[in-house]
Amino acid sequence: MRGPGPSITIERRKIPYWQDRGWRRNGNIYEGTYQTPYEAFQGWIEQERSGRGNFYLYRPSDAIRRHSHFTCFQHRGNDWYLVHMAKEPRDVGSGIITIERLITEAYEQ
Repeated sequence: MRGPGPSITIERRKIPYWQDRGWRRNGNIYEGTYQTPYEAFQGWIEQERSGRGNFYLYRPSDAIRRHSHFTCFQHRGNDWYLVHMAKEPRDVGSGIITIERLITEAYEQ
């Protein structure tokens, strides 16, 4: 006769979001791709000693440029844009998620 077996707790892997998404870290610099269902964009992040992150995105598309938050993108030369966020992300992964949501929102307008 079969019945419910003993309950087993399985602990979730604790991999940072940036690492799970394939970003690479070299010291205080992260390089990777902001990924959405619509498009992916090359990016890099500089993490300051204070823990604050500076998030960059390469060649924003026309959809992003039309989005109301494009005013938060500051051109830094060579098609790279610094993305200014009103609320400071608590970590690198949170910042990546924020930018990926912004990109998704721009395509869903």
